[in-house]
Formats: sequence, C-alpha cells, structure tokens
Amino acid sequence: MRKELMVEALCWETQSKIHVSYAEKDRRLSCFCPDEHCLVRVYPKTIKNTFFYAEEGHVTGCPNEAESHSDPLQPGEAKPKPSILPPTPIPNCLGMPPRPQRRIPPSKEQLIALSRTAKASRPLYPATMSKIVDTWFKIPETEREAHSLTINDHQWNYKSAFTYIRYLQNDINILDCENHIIYGDATVSRGKHYYFLSSIKRFLFNGESLPLRFDVPIRNPCLNNLADYVGQQVLFFWRGVIPAINAKHTAYQFLQPDDTNLRGLIIHPSQSK
Repeated sequence: MRKELMVEALCWETQSKIHVSYAEKDRRLSCFCPDEHCLVRVYPKTIKNTFFYAEEGHVTGCPNEAESHSDPLQPGEAKPKPSILPPTPIPNCLGMPPRPQRRIPPSKEQLIALSRTAKASRPLYPATMSKIVDTWFKIPETEREAHSLTINDHQWNYKSAFTYIRYLQNDINILDCENHIIYGDATVSRGKHYYFLSSIKRFLFNGESLPLRFDVPIRNPCLNNLADYVGQQVLFFWRGVIPAINAKHTAYQFLQPDDTNLRGLIIHPSQSK
C-alpha cells in the first residue's frame, strides 16, 4: 500500500506514464494503474491536491492501493489514511504533446506490455517555457545532462536543449530557436519611447557585427520587470523564429509572440559564467 498520493499512471494515448497534472488538463486521456497485476482505470481527482483515483478500487494487494486504518467509531470499517503529496517531478516536455487518436480500448495484454515498457521511465510532465527555464536554474549544472527534456519531438536534456550563444559562430542562420532554447548575455538601456535589450553577442550582416535586440515600448511594456534592469546586464532566453534584420539594418530584431506559454523572451538577472 502507498503512503503518498498516486500521481503517476499509464496513458494509452501517449503510450507512456504521465503525471496527473497532465491528465487533469485533458480528461479524454485513458489512464490506468501502472502495476501490471492491477491495471484498473484511474481518473484525476481533486480534493485538496490532485491525484489519480480508482473509482472501482485497485486489485487487492496492488502497491498503489491507498493505505487505510480502522475507525474506532465504526469498528471493522477501514478508511483511507491522509496521504502525503510526493515531490513535483522535473518537467520533461515543453508544452502539451499532440494527443494521438486511439479509439479502440486497449486489451489487458496490451496494457501489460505497456506497463512493462514504461516501468523504468519517468512520467510525462509537460510545462510552459517559463517553468522550464525556472527548472533549468534549479538544476545544478553538473546534473542537467541527466534530466530529459523534449522540444518539438526532439529528445534533449536540460544541457543539450539550451544553447548558450556566446561561443557560437557569427552566422545568424545557425541558431535553432524552434527546437532549442537559446540564451545569452544582454544589456538593458532606456530611450525616449522604448527600453532596449541588446545582446552582447554579435552576428554578421553585410560585414557588420550586429546584436540581437528587443524593443519594448515604455508605455506598454510586455516584459513588466525590464525597467528594473536599465543600465544592467541580464541573461535572456529565447524560443521562436530566428530574429530578422530590422528596417534600419542596426540589429536582428526579436518579435515577442502573442502567446508566450511555449515561446518568446524571458529575462533573468545576469549569471557569472
């Protein structure tokens, strides 16, 4: 019996284990107890925390069955004990992966095979770009390679998924901003109508070395904390289209997308390298 809340389950559509936070966002997913001797259908349920719940109960002896105790006021009746919330896993997928269409319910043999295949793997735990970047900071540099991270179906880790632009060649076209998160050092300045974030790394255009630049209107800033960094050096993170040369040919321009959950620009205080 488990003392912690059940937050991992098999998912027939993704062909993997998934975290309950993912299943909660898409109730159409078919989830099952991952123990191959049980395999009952489970569903996301929220009381105080969110967890997987087996409406018909687990098979007797299943390790995912909630621990229970006897109620002294009702002898002979066992009630579930309050469970511990396990630590939140490290996100391993940027954004919600596409949901495969599987209309035919799985057979028991198929679920057993999936249970054995997924047994040693980590549950699928998608997150936003902001959450991914925050997690990158929390993982010690020497451990980033050990934690997987999927971007656009590319299987990276928290080291290979991030590209530090300082040591790259000066060709803008080598930037893979869709399948990686690029990051680098930049300075923040203020003009008459705009804040300017300019990368320290330069890229060539017609023989000139130009920065990557992000112009933010002072009256309507899309990065609320940018004003706090005027005159300072920051660390920026970008995922999206490759910055294009601006009309005046003075910089390669970042354009912040409308939806910044999975792409766009994020800034943090400078980190010494």
